[in-house]
Amino acid sequence: MSGHEKSRKTDRKGGPCPAKHMERCEAMNDMTKPESASEWIALLSDDPDNRDLRARHDAWLESSMENRADWNETLRVWQMLDMTVPLHVAEWQDRIGQVQPTVSREDRVVARPDTDAGPVVPVRGRGGRSFWPRQLSLGLSGSALIACLLVFALPSWMIDLNADYQSPTGEIRVVELPDGSMLHLAPDSAVALAFAGDKRQIELLRGEAFFDVVPMTDRPFRVISGEAETTVLGTAFDVRRGGYGVDVAVEHGRVRVEHSRGSQSDNVSELGAGDMVHVDPDGSFVRQTMAPELVAAWRGGRLIAKDQSVAEVVETVDRYFDGWILISDDALGSEPLTGIYNLEDPKAALAAIADAQGAVLREISPWILMLSPE
Repeated sequence: MSGHEKSRKTDRKGGPCPAKHMERCEAMNDMTKPESASEWIALLSDDPDNRDLRARHDAWLESSMENRADWNETLRVWQMLDMTVPLHVAEWQDRIGQVQPTVSREDRVVARPDTDAGPVVPVRGRGGRSFWPRQLSLGLSGSALIACLLVFALPSWMIDLNADYQSPTGEIRVVELPDGSMLHLAPDSAVALAFAGDKRQIELLRGEAFFDVVPMTDRPFRVISGEAETTVLGTAFDVRRGGYGVDVAVEHGRVRVEHSRGSQSDNVSELGAGDMVHVDPDGSFVRQTMAPELVAAWRGGRLIAKDQSVAEVVETVDRYFDGWILISDDALGSEPLTGIYNLEDPKAALAAIADAQGAVLREISPWILMLSPE
């Protein structure tokens, strides 16, 4: 496929072991002075029968109440994500509370550390899926690295196999399309092109993209995103596809958005500059307006949320964070949120979201963050 492109990195903080910066996984094996519960879990899982290591861990647990609380909470989260926990975990049970060494599949589905407080809400995985890491040992050497890669990256790879262009976490790609139109691909996004004859069509497989379309009255430009279809002749607009539906916003020109389940008036929306529409998975439309110059503000490193749910906003931040973000309470995830957030610093954006909601952002590990009620 012809076309010119350039990319712009927006963030390089962090790095999840399984699928992205694997050198961080290997570095975990070199830790000699673990300082957090997640680091201790990594070492103890990798070398469970090392008596010296276990003695040092005992001393770390006994050194402060904060260490015991950190271990207790982190171990619970690890178990409920179905991650591998240290073999001898039961030995520390008396000191950290009634933490069980294993959790049944039924109890593990979406339970949170406080079992009566509601489910852990998984923020969308790559490609809009919900994901739960399975049988992950953070020792990560040899075959474990391969297993991690397969578990976490395979669904994204399957989408990318059908993509003509895709972007990694934290990086924006700008591509000139065969007709001269410009595609701005947001981080962790993918598109497939179908340009032939009078056909100009793009499928947004995941993520978000901004299109600056060259006018051609005899060749409509179409963007397919799930069951939503956007048609234009010449305009600039943004389309976002996520686990909560599809959003279309227009910078200039006019577009027509329709849902594939029907052509009734409630399944079609005509948008002009500053108009935006959210298309729910069931096909219902919700219209809003915004300043045209704020459309696709992510190109400048900003996320502008307007009456979106916390989970939906965090889903966008997730594309800029090299790791996983969890919301420990479904009620918190459904709370409405309005604000402007800095996408070039995902952790700061999440901290601001937590502050706005009276919530707490907890760093389970450098690549796992959890948003919880206070």
